[in-house]
Amino acid sequence: MKTAAKVFLVVGMVCLFWAIYPLVLGIIAYKKLDESKDIKEIQTWGIVTLLLVSVVSGIIMLVMKEEDLYDSPAEYAAACQRKAAQQAAAQQPAGQTPYYRGYDDKGGFYDGYGGYYDAAGGFYSPDGKYYPPKSNG
Repeated sequence: MKTAAKVFLVVGMVCLFWAIYPLVLGIIAYKKLDESKDIKEIQTWGIVTLLLVSVVSGIIMLVMKEEDLYDSPAEYAAACQRKAAQQAAAQQPAGQTPYYRGYDDKGGFYDGYGGYYDAAGGFYSPDGKYYPPKSNG
């Protein structure tokens, strides 16, 4: 989709070469398509492109997914892993030792804040209390 947006962007700039605004805004939008990995920035430029440069290119930029901004699926997967690692690090309590977050080999889950959910559904809080699973009966 990124390539299609670029093609229609260039076609729109060629057709409107006599006007300054579409040419300048088209060049900026083209550069943003190359450089940016943030879909919100591309959607902003998609609105500008839709109104002032090329309708088709603007629509493509508005419906584009974030994975379309990356050159390969491996690059997108690596970016998603980096983003998930940053978010997990941000969730840790400030000034405290970060805890492990994830599943263990027994089916339990460490919540990243010192708590533990066992496989039966009970919860061990960081202060040592155990909360048994709730029954549906």
